[in-house]
Amino acid sequence: MNQERLEYLLECYRLKKCSESEMAELDEWFHTYNPGNHDMEAWLREVGGPENLTEQSYTEFSLLVRSPVIINFRKIAAIAAMLLITVAVGYLLNNGPAEMQDHSDVRNVVKTDIGPGGNKAVLVLANGKKIVLNNARLGKLTQQGNTFVSKPADSSISYRGSGAGLTEAALQYNTLYTPRGGKYNLTLADGTQVMLDAASSITFPVSFNGGERRVKVTGQAYFKVAHDAKKPFFVVSKGQLIKDLGTEFNVDAYPDESGVKVTLAEGLVEVGNSGSTVSLVPGQQARATGSHRIEVMKVRVADVVAWKNGWFVFHNEPVMNVMKQAARWYDVDIQYQGQPITKRFGGNISKYKNISELLENLKLTGGINYRIEGRRVTLIN
Repeated sequence: MNQERLEYLLECYRLKKCSESEMAELDEWFHTYNPGNHDMEAWLREVGGPENLTEQSYTEFSLLVRSPVIINFRKIAAIAAMLLITVAVGYLLNNGPAEMQDHSDVRNVVKTDIGPGGNKAVLVLANGKKIVLNNARLGKLTQQGNTFVSKPADSSISYRGSGAGLTEAALQYNTLYTPRGGKYNLTLADGTQVMLDAASSITFPVSFNGGERRVKVTGQAYFKVAHDAKKPFFVVSKGQLIKDLGTEFNVDAYPDESGVKVTLAEGLVEVGNSGSTVSLVPGQQARATGSHRIEVMKVRVADVVAWKNGWFVFHNEPVMNVMKQAARWYDVDIQYQGQPITKRFGGNISKYKNISELLENLKLTGGINYRIEGRRVTLIN
């Protein structure tokens, strides 16, 4: 994002005129350069909301997002210095000269570090044409029937139009998918907002007609459904049917994970399959298993949806599960060497850091070494 774009977004933010996609773009910028700070929403709550965003606080916020790199580099330099001292002392006291070769391994890891994912997605139109969105220019992308598809920001696309008069058979369907290392935002024709995580997809009608709205999802997505009492919203995923009446919820349905997890943030949803149906209230998660049973449990929603705010949040998670998420976001292949890893990991790590940030945490807290070769990461136990 260039300086001119940033200043424009900040001014829109101050005047409470930011669209959803502009908010997402500004929020991404904020998290990219300020991963150690509280998020924008928390900052807004401290000043009392957008209506209390004064000229002074606006100026302070502008400075905060304009010059954080210097602050972060100082922090990184201090942490790196402490780490080098700790490693050196550890070698001298415990490992002796025979382990000195490992120092070159650490230096090689730094040289071959892997950066985080970003705004990457492909839109497949009804006629099979593919648009690589990260290469597309801002503005109108195409028109399908009476619906216009546009790219208002680098991180999102939106549909505007009407399917009035079309039969279900005449509706056109598009698919938006993100590769490993990608994420993207989508606004459907009814105003429903969808955030796609890495290695995910959503298939949806260009416009909605009839008595319901129905989409299909793989991977992970967060929905903020536009309320329409006459047209319930359905999400189909791995044999599960999620019925929503105007709410916000998260769907986790990766092919390499068992079952589907549906977490409700606001409103009311029903989750059903061929075996049973359950209703969720905010703060609950439904886990559907291969036996067609659906288990309901209480969860901390902020942790479940942390991915959309730019964070990995782990609570006593098996290391292999941690690395599944890392593989999707950093677009890497994971290999294991030595003894099976049975250790678990907990912590919060910014998704906008390089992969070495996560790997170093595994090394320091779990004693798990690693090696990076191209886009392959090997954990050594």
